[in-house]
Parts: sequence; C-alpha cells; structure tokens
Amino acid sequence: MKSMPVIVLSVIALGCGPAPTTRVLPVLATATSGDLTLELLGAEPLHVGQNYVSYRVTSAGVTAPHAMLTQHPLMDMGTLQHACPLQDPDHEPNADGLFPGLLVFTMASMADATWSLDVEVALEHEDVPVKLSLGALTVGDSTLKQVMTRDGRRVTLTLGFSEGAPHVGKNPLVVTAHVAHDAMMMAFDPVTDLAFALTPEMPAMGHGSSNNQAPTVGEDGLYRGTVNFSMSGDWVVHLGASAGDGRVGTFDFPFSL
Repeated sequence: MKSMPVIVLSVIALGCGPAPTTRVLPVLATATSGDLTLELLGAEPLHVGQNYVSYRVTSAGVTAPHAMLTQHPLMDMGTLQHACPLQDPDHEPNADGLFPGLLVFTMASMADATWSLDVEVALEHEDVPVKLSLGALTVGDSTLKQVMTRDGRRVTLTLGFSEGAPHVGKNPLVVTAHVAHDAMMMAFDPVTDLAFALTPEMPAMGHGSSNNQAPTVGEDGLYRGTVNFSMSGDWVVHLGASAGDGRVGTFDFPFSL
C-alpha cells in the first residue's frame, strides 16, 4: 500500500508534461469568393529572393482535400508589368492541410512599383477554376538576389534556406537560377545546366568552414546543397557559377547569425 502514492504521483507528472507544439504560420493575405476562402501564409515577411509560402484552401469552412493552385504574381510599374519565377503547389496538401509553393520576388515594393498576387483555384469535381485576388503585397528588399549575364541574357540567381533562417551548424541550401521566357518577363524558365562552387567565409575571423556541399540541380530545377556555419557572426557565402567550360562569375551573399 505504501507504493500507491508513488504510482499515482508518477501518472500525474506524466499527464502534466508539456504538450506537443505545432508551428503556426502567420496569415499574410486572405481572399474569398462565395464559399471559397484562400489564405496566404508564410513563416517570415515577403522579401526579394525565395519565399516559401503556403496556402490554406477551404470551401464552406471545410479544408480542401485536393486543389490545383496556379499563382499569378505581378509587378505593376505603371507603363511596365512583369512577373517573377515561381513553383506552384502540388495538388495534394501536406500533413497540415496546406499547399506549399514558392515565389521568387525579383525586386522590392516601392511607391511606384507594387506587387500583387492572384491565384487560380480549381477544386476537385469543379469544372471552372476560380481566380482569387490576394491584393497588393509588401515585398521587402534583401541581399539574396544576384544577376549574372550569360550569352547576352540576364539570369536571376537567388540563395536561400528551405527550412527557415540560417543557424550555426549545417543548413540545407537552395539556389534558384531563372531566365525570362521572353522580353515581356511574364514567365521564367529554370536554368538547369550550371555548376556551382560553394565557399563560406567569415571575414572578421579570417576563416571559412568545412563539410559544405555544393548545390546540384534536382528534377524540379532547383539546386540544393549544404552550407556549414561553424559559429555565430557575420558570414559571406561566395557562390561560384560556371556553365560548360566557361566561368560565369562569383556572387556574394552575406548572412548574419
């Protein structure tokens, strides 16, 4: 009988332990049309470079189990309009019921240059897609985009991290390379024949780091690798790009940890 209080207390202690936490993404914009609601979510404010966004799609308050989402970002500069590189979400949501996508903004919002985003949503068993406008977006500037010239054409390079802000240790790295499909810049094609060399440097300390993996292209046209930040502080990632036998250039991306 003396052991009973110990057993009861053990059960209470286990029952009162911390509950698992689920990461909640902030809602950046919302649009509705009839019973259909579309929410744009993101872990951080929108900025020049790679933006890993997610969409929540509900119909009559029920999360859509299947949807085809087509993103239409637009930069309006008055007499000139253009889009940006992107990857549309898969048709099936992830475990959180969200549809992840990618937007690669090429310039920041300004007083006379505004980004907007429309999304076509095609639900299962619906014949006609619905276009929803998420309105004007605020896109901040960053140092995560560079432009290189190859064969007389501008190639937009961005460097980012698919798993959030960089930290001390190994970080999965993503490089995008796109060229405008035509002079209107309303569509972009991935550049998939580049080779990259990755050299992180900590200028104040006069050293780099080991255990880095140069980005290589995948089936989706994105280049993935690993960069290792061995300590906190200011770093510069030197990204060397080459095509065929010719060296295109080296591009610097600063980070502060």
